[in-house]
Amino acid sequence: MGGWRRAGVVVVILLVAAGPGAPGAVRAQERRPETWNTELVGHLAPPQDGGYADVWAHRDVAYLGNLRHADCRPANGVWAIDLKNPARPRPLASFAKFPGSDGEDVWVGSVRTRAFAGDLAAVGIQRCSRQDPGFAGMALYDVSDPARPRELGRLDTGFIGVHELGVVQRPDGRVLALAAVPYSFNLSQGRQGDLRIVDITDPRQPRELADWDVRRDGPAELRGQLAARRDVFAHSAWPFDNGDKLFASFWSAGVQFLDIGDPASPRLIGQAPYRSGDGYRGAHSGWFNQDETLFVQNDEAMRAVGSGPGASWTFQRVFDTSSLERPRLLSTFATESAVPGTDGRVATDGIYSVHNAVIEGDREYASWYSDGVRVVDLSDPRHPREVASFVPPPSAPRQIVATAQGGRRDMPLVWGVHPWKGLVLASDMNSGLWVFRVTLDGKASNQGGSGPPAAKAPQPSTPAPQASPRPGPAAGTGGPGGLGVAGWAALAGLALGLLAVGAVVRSAARRRRPA
Repeated sequence: MGGWRRAGVVVVILLVAAGPGAPGAVRAQERRPETWNTELVGHLAPPQDGGYADVWAHRDVAYLGNLRHADCRPANGVWAIDLKNPARPRPLASFAKFPGSDGEDVWVGSVRTRAFAGDLAAVGIQRCSRQDPGFAGMALYDVSDPARPRELGRLDTGFIGVHELGVVQRPDGRVLALAAVPYSFNLSQGRQGDLRIVDITDPRQPRELADWDVRRDGPAELRGQLAARRDVFAHSAWPFDNGDKLFASFWSAGVQFLDIGDPASPRLIGQAPYRSGDGYRGAHSGWFNQDETLFVQNDEAMRAVGSGPGASWTFQRVFDTSSLERPRLLSTFATESAVPGTDGRVATDGIYSVHNAVIEGDREYASWYSDGVRVVDLSDPRHPREVASFVPPPSAPRQIVATAQGGRRDMPLVWGVHPWKGLVLASDMNSGLWVFRVTLDGKASNQGGSGPPAAKAPQPSTPAPQASPRPGPAAGTGGPGGLGVAGWAALAGLALGLLAVGAVVRSAARRRRPA
């Protein structure tokens, strides 16, 4: 028996060394982000149940929203995260905790009025279920000391609460919050619009100035048609032109541009139009370039639209907004995973829809759920080109709102993106806050992209974008679910170890045989 005991010891040693070591190496490779013209700087997943939502940054602090989980009891809050050392983000505080509700969207900025001077945080609070009695609306905080946020005031909007918001302090000193409260119009039988304009000049006493809805206040000839649709609702709103105008994304009704020079009497200027041939319509959000002559619209879908060869996720539309009365479509952009590309297929192992975008100079940063962050060169807006990307690795699923084919929930799901001091912040619904650097030299590379809208294009949407080839992982690393060089080396080591065990066992067995 002594030989077998020795063999058993060898087996244990090898399995301890090779077994945990090899899978550990594979896991380490799987947890590396996919980078192309980018490099990882830092990462933090603050401790909480449930997923993460949008990201914002002010001064040296990131603010990370939270996503609904079960009944949202106990509640999560918005995380304030110290970025003084961006390689090691450090949680400072969690605030805006409302049992039964989540806080997905947050804005933070410096405000100076007679009523308040300091750093102000506005958080959209929405019920995790319509039946829950939790708070629904907007909560305002003094985050001048981000380690000790103090609630200043709140506004109850009713219904499900504020889904997304934007804030601006105008040259006249007035501070306005623009809030999307989806389904207000439906649930109030048309009495109250989904878009709310709120005066928060005194954040201790926020007051609603106006509500607006395309189904009630839009073009007269479209009101009846739009009011009958269940897929018309305000999803987001954002100010531009120093707070004298706003745009509001009304899903299948498209993006609406409003004059709010008098915020109590918003007036429609124009719309980013869909075409008659467009099938799926889901205007989710958008962003202007610096001089506001270019606007990128993001359409969202949580599952591929259509089936078979005609299946597609959503894409971006790039508009010339030199005339807000008549925005003109210039081009479209999508990743190869999102629309049928060189292989004629779309990806189904994740959610390959665009979500949000921010433009700085000629460079756009788009959060594309399972395709991570895509960096797009817009110097020629008729031919946008992808020049860099950053895709977080799969991670243990925290979120419950997005499910891929086969029930998968652990895939990358980048919700928000925020350029900050030469770096980029991204929020993943499962894995939290990521900090990375774009390593381009400022020159766009020719990695494909999309072009001018086609005159005729297939369903589900027109125009059809040209797919941008998705770059593979950097050499020596594995993609999500791939082994990578280190992974294969670990498996090879395990195989050699098992062969050695076999040799020891055979030797021991020969010694035990009678002569």
